[in-house]
Formats: sequence, C-alpha cells, structure tokens
Amino acid sequence: MYESTEKKLKKLKKELKKRVKDIKKSLTAERSKDWEEAAVEAENDEVLEALYSETSGELRQVKFAIKRIASGEYGECSECGEDINENRLKVMPFTSRCIKCAEELE
Repeated sequence: MYESTEKKLKKLKKELKKRVKDIKKSLTAERSKDWEEAAVEAENDEVLEALYSETSGELRQVKFAIKRIASGEYGECSECGEDINENRLKVMPFTSRCIKCAEELE
C-alpha cells in the first residue's frame, strides 16, 4: 500500500546518511594553525554541529517510518492511534504523529 512512500523514504535515508557522513568528516578535519582561520573554523563547526543534530534527528525519523511501514503501523498516529491525514504524510512522509498530537507536543 505504501510502496512508493517506502521507496522515497529509503532514498531520503540514503541521502541523509551521506549528509551525516560528510558533516562528520568536516567536523573531524584538521584545523588551521592560524588563529584567525581557526576562529572562523570554530564558528563553522557550530553551524555544522547544528546541521548534524538536525540531520541525525531527521534520519532517525525516516528509519522509524520505514519500520512502521514494515510493521503495518505507518499512517497511524503513534500517540493517539488515529489515522494521519494523507496530505500530512505527503508533505512529511516520516511523521509519526497526526497534526493534533504534533501541535500538543510543541
């Protein structure tokens, strides 16, 4: 029933894994010995760390959505058990909550 969604999620998972790997590589790269350049690199690291956190979180959600498809729970809110609106799933295929539960969580 959700074959095309699963395919999209798997593609997104692959892209996110690559992005996480690239960010890790940038964060662990050798730094400049020049203090001015090192200061700029430190500022860039802050941005990279935020991107890493956001991307890792999205990757976890995508993996969870793929598991929910396999278990037959996809499309069902993980909080209240109600169906998640199809339009919401189209926009956010990795969501596990209906709009009502997502708003209550925020």
